[in-house]
Amino acid sequence: MCQWCVKHGDGGKWYLNTRNYAQKMYKLRAREVKRKGAEANPQTMAEDLMAEAIEARTVDPANFPMLKERVEQLSQAVHFGQVITLDEVTAIMDIAYPIAKMTCACRRHVRGLSNEKNFFCMGLGVGMFKWERWPETYRGGVEFLSPGEAKQWLREVNKMGMVHTFWTFGTPYIGGICNCEYPVCLGIRNRLDYDIRVLIKGEWVAQVDGSLCTGCGTCMERCQFGAVKVEVSLGKASVNMMKCFGCGLCETGCKNGAVTMIDRNSLPVLREVW
Repeated sequence: MCQWCVKHGDGGKWYLNTRNYAQKMYKLRAREVKRKGAEANPQTMAEDLMAEAIEARTVDPANFPMLKERVEQLSQAVHFGQVITLDEVTAIMDIAYPIAKMTCACRRHVRGLSNEKNFFCMGLGVGMFKWERWPETYRGGVEFLSPGEAKQWLREVNKMGMVHTFWTFGTPYIGGICNCEYPVCLGIRNRLDYDIRVLIKGEWVAQVDGSLCTGCGTCMERCQFGAVKVEVSLGKASVNMMKCFGCGLCETGCKNGAVTMIDRNSLPVLREVW
């Protein structure tokens, strides 16, 4: 069980705990010394430090581990994500309210998609009722969905091959769902390219039943994390569980039912690999 389940799960998966979707719409601000710029926003501080760490990895590698650790500490306290399966993200649709589709900042910056072609993210919770206060974040507006509509849409993007992740906005409050891909998603990209844990692995890992696998390669094509390969000598797929993030795209794409998701915590070697 990951540390966030221990802290915020009340005995279960922390992202299925209804408490972590409850946030006051308005709150009194504590009196404090006013700060300016990035110092006023821990999320902005983490983002600025992220850029510094990525640069240091090449030009100042001796300082990269220290900067990487600091980025992770800041991000995990304020704004970070975790990979989840289709079953889990659809279960969240019965917990969070309201639910709204919104445009994806990563796709906007990396692919330059227009707003009408870019509704791949979801905003959750009462903050969505005041989305108009942040027009830069919610470019193109929002589209409110019922739980049933949200589940159907998530099944459609899963079929496309999108990885589902959820994100905190003041940990442990969960306020968004991302449906994206490598290398477009900056969360996935920063984890895979630089091993900066602003995105952590899911609670599951994939396992292939060789007796059912036909070696078609669909699972390998759908894996965004490079964890699946088709063994040439056997003509069967295999999963490198150390690389697996537990998204379940290989499972939902397998027409032969050869892939199952097993609890990461049931495997001693993977219990601390997040």
